[in-house]
Order: sequence, then structure tokens, then C-alpha cells
Amino acid sequence: MTSFPKIIQIEPTNSCNYSCSMCLNSMWKDNERTFFSVKNFENLAKEVFTEINRLVLYGMGEPLMHPQFLKLLEIARAHMSEEAKIFITTNGSLLDQKTIDVIMDKNLVDEIGFSCETLFHSQETRIGHSLNEKNVVDNIKYLLEHPLRHQFRVGIETVVFKSNAKQLIQLVQNSGELGVDFISVSHLFPYTDELKDEILYTMITKEALPILEEVGEDGWDIILGYTQEQFGEKMQIEYKNQYKIKENIKPKDRPYTIKYKELLKRAKEKNVLLNIPLYMNEKSRIASLHNLEEIFKGCKKVAKEYNMDLYLPEIIPTFSERSCPYVSTDTAIIRSDGEVMPCFKYLWYHSYHLSLHKRESSSFSFGNINEKPFMEIWNDKRYQRFRRKMVDMNKNIPFCGNCSFSSSNCFYVIEDTSDCWGNELFCAECPYSLNLTRCLL
Repeated sequence: MTSFPKIIQIEPTNSCNYSCSMCLNSMWKDNERTFFSVKNFENLAKEVFTEINRLVLYGMGEPLMHPQFLKLLEIARAHMSEEAKIFITTNGSLLDQKTIDVIMDKNLVDEIGFSCETLFHSQETRIGHSLNEKNVVDNIKYLLEHPLRHQFRVGIETVVFKSNAKQLIQLVQNSGELGVDFISVSHLFPYTDELKDEILYTMITKEALPILEEVGEDGWDIILGYTQEQFGEKMQIEYKNQYKIKENIKPKDRPYTIKYKELLKRAKEKNVLLNIPLYMNEKSRIASLHNLEEIFKGCKKVAKEYNMDLYLPEIIPTFSERSCPYVSTDTAIIRSDGEVMPCFKYLWYHSYHLSLHKRESSSFSFGNINEKPFMEIWNDKRYQRFRRKMVDMNKNIPFCGNCSFSSSNCFYVIEDTSDCWGNELFCAECPYSLNLTRCLL
């Protein structure tokens, strides 16, 4: 049976006029810069735009770097229903008054999100967006004061991390004073070793954490003791078989094995595993995450005062709520070179640093619209099978955050393209599925 996506996300270009150190774009040296073909965009509009509820225009680049970006918007609006929405994300530097006037006068956009970490210039060195804040703020103010302001929603999209967390409440305050409609906060995706020390979340889940906290300072003793006890028991069996000893060898007391099995039993009742190595390495940082909880409370209070919508990420994720943002919203994402990808995380090749290991993560495509129609790709059996599995991630996809092997350089988390359950894509360690890093759909 043929189905249509409800949302289509298109990357207009992977080119950007900034080089922010937290962004994958700043790490590309030899990557080819690509721009979505206007012809392909028009073909796609005729094929499927009449059926979708929402068009999202952003990817790894700055959308307005596309030389015919306004043309893309005009094509989209001409083919979409009156109820359907068009949303763009921008760093704001190229959205000048002339461009804003065209967009507003022709009603080409319904929502605009500005990516920034502050709305006032700061001399402090930080990892966030390396932008000219005054230029961006001037553009935002002009947009908010436009006579057709009632036609659209304006938001701020920001990334919170260790170096800027204390500024977050001020950002919410400044946004409220400007009159924006919403603020969306995401955690940092750690593309580099440097960035991993800036993250303010853990991959250990709320279900597993209380059990792990009972381990206290004995975590390493439990791991090593359990290993020694089990190894010793196996050696006894091998010795007995080798020398054909018939009588039973009385086992020694195994306190670490007993303790570990008690913990595992309780974890199993909550449908999780226990990643003791990760907990032992992160427990001091996990304790400090309470500071961010207080900051988030302050943000909620300020947002309520200004009647702004505030979207906050989790800090300690909930395993039972794990869900793929793209599959749960029936969203397709198409890269600037025409490749139909599973999600934003798989858009381009990258490495990342999570849960005490580094992973090289390849991009993955279900097909290219230069070679076959989009709907043929969307309804391909392989793509459909992927989406069916992702509907219930906890049943069909393993989770590395609660697994001790993932923090011990397990083969699958280091380089394999599938997970340890044999799924073709590696979605077992996705912070987007846990509402830590956020997909803007």
C-alpha cells in the first residue's frame, strides 16, 4: 500500500558562511559543497508536496546560502495546501531586510527559527555560534516588527553546554523582551573529543540510575570481583573434568556475584541493563547535572512570564520513552545532493564521542531522487522495513547507554554498520531518540 510522509525535510545546501566549532560543518575540509537542484525540488513538489503537512528547510548548511533559495520557497508554496506549513532554520546573518520583505509579502514562510547562543555580543571565547550578534538581532527585530508579523512564528534555537549554560536564562529573558514565540533548546552532539567534555547529559537512563547509585564506591570491586569469581568457578569445572574428579568441589562464597545478580534482577524488572563502567566514570558529572535542572526551572519561569513556548531536552533520559523523531512523525529527509537519508544524524559521515568511546559513523542512503522518484524510494521495502522496526525501538533496537560492553570498546559501537541485534542501521546509541539532542521538525 502506497503511503506519503507527513513531513519532508530538505537540506538546501551543506555550505555555510560560518564555521562554528560545535558544528560538523566546521570540521569538513575537502567535502564537496552541494546545492539542492531547483529542477529536483520542482519535481518533488509536483510529486508529493500536495500531500504533506509540513516542509522543513535546513540541514548541515545555512539554507540562505542557496543562490535560489527564494525560488525554492515560491515553488513550495505554489504546490502545498493552504493548511501546510513551511519552516526554515537560519543563523540569521543573511536574512536581511530585503529578503524578509520578499518572504513576508509573498507569504513564503510560516515559521523561522534563528540559531544562536546569545543575543548580545560577548568577548568571551565560547564553543557556540561564531556570529555577528548585532547583525542577527537587527534582522530578528525587523522581522518581529514587520506589518505582516501575524502571519508567522519566530523562534530561537539554541544549544546548551557547559561553557554557556549560565547564559541560558538570560537568553530566554532577552528573547522574551524581543517578543519571540518559542525557544527550542538542544544538548550538544559531541563530534570531537573536546566537545565530549562540554556535554551536560548522560546516556544512563532514569530507570537504571537509581540501581547504579546503590553501587556507590564499590562499582569496580563488583565488576572485578564478579569476573574473578566466575573465572575461578569455570577453572574449577575444567580442573574437575580434566582429572575426572567425581565428587563435587565445594564452591567458595561469591559475594560479588550475588550482589551483581541482585542488581541485574532489579534492572531486568525495569527492562534495562546496567552500565557500571560508565556510571563509575560519570557519577561525579551526573551529580553536577542538578545545576542544569535548576537553570531549566529558571528558564520555564521566565518563558511563562512572556508567554513563550519553551522546548527543553531531557538531562537524564527515560528509556521507556525512547523514540525516533523521524519515524514517529512520518518525516523523510533529503540531502542537498538528492540522497534520501534516515535522519539528521545520518545526513553526513562523522565521528562522535559518547559513553567512553569514539565511533566513526557513516552516512546511509535509501536512494537518490536523481535516479528514481522519491515515492518509489519512500515505499521501497527496505525503507518500509526500517520504519516498521523503529516504531517500537525498545522492542527492536538495542540500547548502548545501559550496556557495559558499549563503554568497553565493543566492536559494534566502534565501527560496525549494524547493531548487535543485526539491524542494518546503527540507531542503538542515538541521543536524538532520547530527547537529549533535538531534531527541529
